[in-house]
Amino acid sequence: MTLLNARTLSEAIRYTAGVSDYGSKDDPRGYFGTIRGFSPDIYLDGTRAPDASSAQSFSIEPWGLEEMDVLRGASSALYGSGQLGGIVNAVSKRPRPDQTDELSFQTGAYGRVQGAADLGGAFDGDKAWLWRLNGLIRKSGSYARNIRNNEIYVAPALSWRPDRETVFTLLSSFEQLDAGSTAQFLPASGTVFPSRWGRIARNILTSDADYDVYSKRQAAVGYHFAHEILPHWSIVQNMRYAHLDVLYRFVTTTGLSASQREIARRALNQQGNYNTVTLDTRSVATFATGLLHHTVLTGIDFRSDFLANRRGQRAAPSLDLYAPRYRRIVWPAYASTISTNQTGTDTGLYVQDQSRFGRWFLTLSGRGDFTQGLTVDNRSGGRTPQENDAFTGRVGLVYRSGAGLNPYISYATSFQPVTGTDVSGKAFVPMTGRQIEAGVKYRPAPLRGLDDLMLTADVFSLTENNVLTPDPVNTSFSVQTGQQRTRGVECEGSGRLPGGIDFIASFTWQDPRVTRSNVVARIGQRPVTVPSHMASFFLSRDVALEGPWHAGIGSGMRYTGNTAGALPATFLVPSQLVWDLEAHLDRGRTRLKLNGTNIADRRYVAICTRDTACAWAPGRAFFLTLSQRW
Repeated sequence: MTLLNARTLSEAIRYTAGVSDYGSKDDPRGYFGTIRGFSPDIYLDGTRAPDASSAQSFSIEPWGLEEMDVLRGASSALYGSGQLGGIVNAVSKRPRPDQTDELSFQTGAYGRVQGAADLGGAFDGDKAWLWRLNGLIRKSGSYARNIRNNEIYVAPALSWRPDRETVFTLLSSFEQLDAGSTAQFLPASGTVFPSRWGRIARNILTSDADYDVYSKRQAAVGYHFAHEILPHWSIVQNMRYAHLDVLYRFVTTTGLSASQREIARRALNQQGNYNTVTLDTRSVATFATGLLHHTVLTGIDFRSDFLANRRGQRAAPSLDLYAPRYRRIVWPAYASTISTNQTGTDTGLYVQDQSRFGRWFLTLSGRGDFTQGLTVDNRSGGRTPQENDAFTGRVGLVYRSGAGLNPYISYATSFQPVTGTDVSGKAFVPMTGRQIEAGVKYRPAPLRGLDDLMLTADVFSLTENNVLTPDPVNTSFSVQTGQQRTRGVECEGSGRLPGGIDFIASFTWQDPRVTRSNVVARIGQRPVTVPSHMASFFLSRDVALEGPWHAGIGSGMRYTGNTAGALPATFLVPSQLVWDLEAHLDRGRTRLKLNGTNIADRRYVAICTRDTACAWAPGRAFFLTLSQRW
């Protein structure tokens, strides 16, 4: 994250196998992307972050993180309800006894001006009480015209370690985001392929500068508690309360005129209020039964959500894409289209046993979930209760060889509740998934010229059932007879090569398909935005200069294959090849760093979800960062 100057969650994980970040399309509203063809769930410090919708998701600020984990595949056996593709878990910076403080200033593309601080220390000589404060303030635009990306972020943390066996850490954060939507909803005609009028400008604003706003205030407070009860028995508890308050106005595209010059538009006025509480308590014990050595994990977690969702919409003036003239937008009435209150709880009980016999490791996981939900329509007075119980499991077998070659095979299941009802008013049941995976992890002993080398390769098959598909009798409603699956191969590597060259590299081939649908034309088709091929690599090297001076340079390429632009696929969005650059100069603990993305300034379309919902990718962007550590 530091090397690549990750400004968003998607930028932090874009070099990871199996991960697609929607064509490098930066969007201040939240994370947009897929893992193994499915949208991932976002976690913060081991518990799920609020994610009512992409526009009302909990923002993850990379400056406040010390690491990120990408868990590919079904994880319901430990984490409960979730998507089949995987989990992205962000880990907050925490107080440390060996804290290194840092101040940084950054400027660059889009008029970006940003200052950030990471400070910490001890309150006492024994370092039993530690503190840490992360903060950031930014004024910036984005690659889309008139779309701001301003932010104020502060994250104080306090840690108490009364003895060697116990630690209690209080984690909190506040963020004010003043931004907008970079989803410009352009037609494929004029972007993916030229229209009779040529190409649409890359920085066009299809919404309205006087109407647009995306204001999000979010706050979170929680704790991490860990205690070693006995030398081989410990308990951990994570808790977080989070609140989001979102105001979101924009103008979307609803159609393209016969002349292919004007778009019909609709103004949307959305407001959301989201509160969530998560609590996870787990125990880990290690012991032996004869020749078997066990690591047993047991736990219970609880999540409670409340979402007040309000939305109004009305027709907006059409817009000429090649000679835009913006006319006044009449505001939609508050909550005239949607006014709902949603509450839900999810209680999960889980257990896992990892048994070791010689070089063999067998992992057995199981979890029972008990979910309840209620959606109240304030406009009609309707109430839609949902109650679903589910059991998910996982079994995995690994052989650890003396040469560092570790083959494995696993089977896992997942479930994901679905909000809504069919035409008869019956609540939808959860989507269920299954995954089969086999692969090998290779981590040899340190060799001359090679350091910390890690190579992985795997094959997988994922299938999700109970997917929504149009009701064949009443197409205004949906039924759960759809199915989607993804099969693929992933390869990934990282480490140090001879000559002191550090590398990260990945390759993904996947075949996502709609395998069942009531729309016959969709069967056998690829879902939109999901590529079949991805590859990336990044090489970097540091060198020592005279005295206290050091320098480094790195460069990487990211390839994303073509994607379906609509479902069924009436056209394809072309593949992309993007070049990134990093260079830095150090004098002691002072660093001047240059980062560049898409430095060849390739003009390409990031994604399309239908023929009037395409978006340009960002062009060339450079950022210069000056930092001081002590």
